[in-house]
Amino acid sequence: PPGAPPGADEAEARRERLDRASRAMGGLLLRGYRMLGSSCPQCGTILLQDKEQRLLCVTCQDPEGRGGGHGTAGGGWRG
Repeated sequence: PPGAPPGADEAEARRERLDRASRAMGGLLLRGYRMLGSSCPQCGTILLQDKEQRLLCVTCQDPEGRGGGHGTAGGGWRG
């Protein structure tokens, strides 16, 4: 936007990414996922774990399996 300080667009994009990750984490926690004390080695987002002990990064992976995120061509990092 005209008159916006330098970097405002980048800050807004970052805020939107964080909001999406927070909403995804909240939904998964309500579905029984656990928040771990470790983070994704690719992006630094806190990892979640499902009941089968699978790890999930909500930034690198789509929890619903639709693709997307910023992970590798293999669908993101899964430990």
